[in-house]
Amino acid sequence: MTDWNTSFDASTCGICGQPSDARHDGDGPGAGRRVDYVVVGTRGGIAEFREADTECRVRRTDAAVLALNLGVEEAGLPGRRFSCLVVPDEYGVTRSDFRLA
Repeated sequence: MTDWNTSFDASTCGICGQPSDARHDGDGPGAGRRVDYVVVGTRGGIAEFREADTECRVRRTDAAVLALNLGVEEAGLPGRRFSCLVVPDEYGVTRSDFRLA
C-alpha cells in the first residue's frame, strides 16, 4: 500500500515507484518520457495546454484536476509551465508525476 504522506523523491519512477534506472529511460513498451507543457488558457472547467516551445496541437483536461496535480489554484493555470511523465498505453497515453517548471 502506498503512503501518500511521504515526501517526493526525484530518484524514483513517477509511475511504478521503483528507483529510476536505465529501464525507465528506454523507448520500449511502458517506457515514458518527461514532456514540458504550458497552459494556454481555460474555458469553463477545461484547461487547454500544449507542448512548451512548439506549436503543436492543443490538448484539454479537467482544470480542477490539473490544478490539484500541480498544487496551484485553478485561476493561476493560464501561462503556467509544467512537466509530466508521458507513457504510451493501450488507451493512448498516461500522464503522471506532474511538476511545476
